[in-house]
Amino acid sequence: MRPDPPRTAESRHSLRPHQFRELAAGEGGPETLRVLARAEYSHRLLLCDLLMDALAPLPGVTGPLPAAERAWDLLAAAQRHRPEAVEELLLLPETGLWLNRLLARLRTPARAGTPLWADAGHLHALAAAAAVRAGLTFSFPVPAHHGAVRLPALGLARLPVARRHGAAWDTAVVRASGGRVTVVGRCGRTTLPVRPDRPAPGWAPVRRVALTPGGPHRIVVDDVGAHRIAPLPYGAARRLAPAAYEGWSRLLREAYALLVDVDPPTADAARVLLRSLQPLPPHEPFRVRSVTSGHGVGGMASSLPDSAAQCAATLVHELQHSKLSALLHLCPLYEPGRTRALYYAPWRDDPRPLGGMLQGAYAFTAVARFWQAYAARYPRAADSAVARFDGALWATQLAYAVPEPAADPALDATGRRALQDLLGAVRRLGAGTGDRPEERLAHRMARDHRATWRLAHVRPHPRDVAALAAAWGAGRTRPPVLPARRWPPRDAGHRHLDARAMLVRIGLARPAALDELRDRPGDTVPGVTGASRGDLLWACGDPDGARRLHLRDLRYPARRAGAWTGLALALADTGEAPEAVAALTAVPELVAAVHRAATEHEGGPPDPVDLARWLGRA
Repeated sequence: MRPDPPRTAESRHSLRPHQFRELAAGEGGPETLRVLARAEYSHRLLLCDLLMDALAPLPGVTGPLPAAERAWDLLAAAQRHRPEAVEELLLLPETGLWLNRLLARLRTPARAGTPLWADAGHLHALAAAAAVRAGLTFSFPVPAHHGAVRLPALGLARLPVARRHGAAWDTAVVRASGGRVTVVGRCGRTTLPVRPDRPAPGWAPVRRVALTPGGPHRIVVDDVGAHRIAPLPYGAARRLAPAAYEGWSRLLREAYALLVDVDPPTADAARVLLRSLQPLPPHEPFRVRSVTSGHGVGGMASSLPDSAAQCAATLVHELQHSKLSALLHLCPLYEPGRTRALYYAPWRDDPRPLGGMLQGAYAFTAVARFWQAYAARYPRAADSAVARFDGALWATQLAYAVPEPAADPALDATGRRALQDLLGAVRRLGAGTGDRPEERLAHRMARDHRATWRLAHVRPHPRDVAALAAAWGAGRTRPPVLPARRWPPRDAGHRHLDARAMLVRIGLARPAALDELRDRPGDTVPGVTGASRGDLLWACGDPDGARRLHLRDLRYPARRAGAWTGLALALADTGEAPEAVAALTAVPELVAAVHRAATEHEGGPPDPVDLARWLGRA
């Protein structure tokens, strides 16, 4: 059961050159993916070994539960009877999350809501679940939280608790004999049904979805597990109602069928790597909230997508993260402490370090590939216009954003080769000729997002701002030429920078929906967080109205975040002031900063369009 020494384990898991190139380009066939899965199992075993070594010198760390070695012995006994059941338990994404979080907690003790003994006691719950699945006869204590006992890959038992029993955490005993399993607590017991996958009083089983009807690969719909991917309370486990579970099941099967049809590499990844999905509460249209963790390879958390195609794209996105995380466990591509550079990431609101750029570029290259393939395969589908938009948008943004981190000095030789392969995949995507209206919109939204991101995160040099404001106040006909200065970007906390792209998607999917939003009162846009009324008027084809509202919003500091770049879109559509459009697209942060400085110096704000036009002459 204990893993091989690291050097031996490394020699047993290696990728052939063609397999590495497949993965680096964002793909990978079944054989390559199975190498990753086996390597990930060894990685989990090594983490188990590290945990046992970390717990050994801590007497009493498991509190009222037996020592960790007792749980390990029960897990090893289960492995001797049913090794595949133990492997499945250790490869559960929640097991990886728990191992890494507990090891971090042991290294750097900090306040936590869960007592350390109960956190360590997840090992006991794993051992008991493994012993149940192996058909062993045993009796073993496990943690209980407010009467809830979670048995990984099996389900959740609810025990009666005394009203005046104040402790949130307690212990219960899992007993198995003669094929019957009982969970016994301080105030009562729950008996599991003969088939633990069936519900019973006091028992909520783990539910699974077969990706194909009756197919062998079944993923866990994890709505009862304790170790969550998304932060609490948003990501907390909430038992799905039967209708919601059926909705998820149907959507996952439809999405998988789409992947088989248009994106076979991701269909292969789903069969080999995908193990669990944690449902999240609903979110806004076209804004699926999904997340994965490098510690929980094969798992994802997601809000319910709007369609099978959107669900398929979400699977593509999160499975790419799992593939890259497993690859990084096998062969790190960069030295994390060697660079502090932050980069523009079109898929995020905040500047990202190298590791985040690798993950995002890897995921969205495959997302762009999916949308382009889907649009080509189903050109008359109701969502084909949105698919063409997204395929062109992500391809355009990737071509802009990926080359810079590909030259980061923290990349090792393997990492540089991987990034070159990924760049090749980005170039093969193309971004469209701009002949289609969806492609033209995609190119505009790519430029708009870059400009809005600059406005949020790039800081002009104070001396440049002062010099330009002085030249403006002196009435000079052209701004002075200044030396190029570059400051590192900062995270100023601005969010939802993609709001205008969301409005474009809504309009492409159902134009009447934009008119319905416009008819609603108020300054906000319901269902599109971050969008202003000016943005909505622009999306509805009213650039004059958008210009008026953006100029109004520039008078209020709280509304300025996207008003400058929204003004650029409106001016471009009216054909007014091309120099202003150029400045607001290339250096909107400089326009905004000079406007602030000139306002303070002159005692009143200059006309934003005149100032932007003046700066655009440089």
